[in-house]
Amino acid sequence: MIRRVSATDQAPKPSGHYSQAVRIGPVVWTAGQGGFDPVTRQLVSDDVAAQTRQSLVNCRAALEACGATLDDVVRAQVFLSDLADRAAMNAAYTEFWAAEPPARTTVGAVLPAGMLVEIDLMACVREDGA
Repeated sequence: MIRRVSATDQAPKPSGHYSQAVRIGPVVWTAGQGGFDPVTRQLVSDDVAAQTRQSLVNCRAALEACGATLDDVVRAQVFLSDLADRAAMNAAYTEFWAAEPPARTTVGAVLPAGMLVEIDLMACVREDGA
């Protein structure tokens, strides 16, 4: 199987030695994305809901660069700097998957650069249209 690495300016450039997303066959994994604006590379807000939305916009861009969409996502991992922010994060997250959301794990974590949330996704591209 061919390994395909994505690079898009629609998501923030990696701050370290990693790819925005990688696809092998029908499976795509994104790197963890924070709520950074891809142009300014600054956090969009100090609000967890706004950061959640931007994190998912960044993940969507990385997925699309590998030929996947949010509809192809089967698993999400959400890292919160404060688990008390879970309800606000979840409200914003629900805007992206109102019905049939992917499986998800949410954990508390020490996040860098002032991030309140970081999200990574795993998708399986539906090549058969199912």
